[in-house]
Amino acid sequence: MKNSTHPGRKGRPPSEMAASHVAIMDTVYALLQEKSVRDLTMEEIARRAKVGKPTLYKWWPTKATLVLAMLCERMAPNLEKPTVLTAEESLRFRVRRLIDAFNGPFGKIVAGLIAEGQSEPAVLQEFFDRWVSPRRTATIADLQRGKNTGELRSEAEPEVLNDAIFGALYYRLLLRSGPLTRRFGEDLVEQVLRGHRSEPT
Repeated sequence: MKNSTHPGRKGRPPSEMAASHVAIMDTVYALLQEKSVRDLTMEEIARRAKVGKPTLYKWWPTKATLVLAMLCERMAPNLEKPTVLTAEESLRFRVRRLIDAFNGPFGKIVAGLIAEGQSEPAVLQEFFDRWVSPRRTATIADLQRGKNTGELRSEAEPEVLNDAIFGALYYRLLLRSGPLTRRFGEDLVEQVLRGHRSEPT
């Protein structure tokens, strides 16, 4: 007969874990409105979220992985695009959404992670692997689809087109060489794609 007083289950119930997760993500987001990624500490996150430091390190081994988790959870859904778009429409959509995000509170966080990565190569690698690479791959796939359907010329190079456009967005985010506006994004896409569109039949 099973002993009901010893169910054999360890750890907190899922509802408590979910509540703690939300509290941690809210705390990371709130603290990064007040300070830089560099100045953020796991101790402060644990204290403000009312969780133990071991809980943080169990789920996220480093501060960078925690900040990236928050970005992927809170910022990434705003970048999702409709499925029925041409390659160029998809590209323009992604550019608009990224510019909007960079001009909001997430821009400072992304810039802070990249800055942190200059002295911590592992942070930069993780930022690329978890944040940049999936979106770069998706955009390149859209552009390749444009080549396959004849929307773009056969000699167009999707990787080069992607990096020319999104590299310019990160350039303005980090170096503030000019305003990062939707108008800039539209002009940028137009300049880069000019000459790569197929001639109308």
